[in-house]
Amino acid sequence: MRFSDMANAPSWIIFQLLEECNLRCSMCYEWGERGAYHQHKKTAKLDLNLVLKTVDECIANKPSYGKLNFEFFGGEPLLYPGIWEVIKRIRDGGCEIEFPTNGTLLKKFAKQLVDYHPTRLWISLDGPEGINDQQRGRGVFQQVIEGLEELSALKKSKGSSSPEIGITYVVTAKNAQHVEPFFLEQIDLNMLNCISIECQSYITGEQSHAYAELLRKKFAIQNTFYAQAYVRDPEVFASINIEHLTSQLARIAEVCKKQGILFHSQPKTLLAENFRNYFSAQWHKMIDRKSRCAVPWLAAEISARGIVSTCHSFYDLPVGNINEQSLLEIWRGDALARVREHLRDSLFPICTACCRYYVGVGVLPGRTAST
Repeated sequence: MRFSDMANAPSWIIFQLLEECNLRCSMCYEWGERGAYHQHKKTAKLDLNLVLKTVDECIANKPSYGKLNFEFFGGEPLLYPGIWEVIKRIRDGGCEIEFPTNGTLLKKFAKQLVDYHPTRLWISLDGPEGINDQQRGRGVFQQVIEGLEELSALKKSKGSSSPEIGITYVVTAKNAQHVEPFFLEQIDLNMLNCISIECQSYITGEQSHAYAELLRKKFAIQNTFYAQAYVRDPEVFASINIEHLTSQLARIAEVCKKQGILFHSQPKTLLAENFRNYFSAQWHKMIDRKSRCAVPWLAAEISARGIVSTCHSFYDLPVGNINEQSLLEIWRGDALARVREHLRDSLFPICTACCRYYVGVGVLPGRTAST
């Protein structure tokens, strides 16, 4: 199938339902120490009716290949007042829905999560209690564990397989040595369907500058504050024992395989040299490097301000706004076509900081007569 045949409607829609979050995790690019959202005078959230209208529009134009997949994002998605209505609309339409959560509201909403049965939850935890709470806040670990146990027990009592439960662990310099003991000693893996261990996303100052220059010259964009929130000096990761980290991940992957738990890592290839290149910003040396990306032909992400982008959380390059146009009008419009035209030839300088870059959603081939 040609990619041009797949561009009529998205098969993957991500709603950032709201910007509000009840935590202030230190490494977060939204609300962390360097987070982009501190500049907002008022937080935004998507209008419920507009979300439902967009869901209906996408379901009515469901691609003929595969399933239509939705994701939520935040802030904290469980703070969105209309989340249950949106989940019901998506599930009634025969579509998949998954989303991340910081886990602090799991206990409060365990019944709704089982009753409305989203496909999968990704619960964020970053190590044993002391380490996790250094990054996410005092008391967060215990609150999340209690909610996880409550949700797992309720699923079991009702004989429900959904939502599937996953844990996302973001590897930083603070918690890199604690990955294995966290998963293999402190978490009951019987509660989990999946595990994702992701090295902290970041870009260098040079990448940020190159991205800003490209957007200014090619797309007339003057501000890239979302991307700037990702800037880190690779030296902040210098204390990580790379060999120890990758050996921990390899052992966890082996245990997951034996227990039938889906395992994902970012980067994917669990070799010390690959991770060393990641944490030293030697992106061109990585085994998991890409030269092109298929996501703009598959996915549309909608920010809490209605901004439509092809890039996860990088809202500096908008291709439209659903407060002004329908998503399908934007999807088939000239602004997105210009972004795709650029990405047929090369990636953006900041693409190595995108989690979509490391997942298996396909790589767009180079120009041919059929694309």
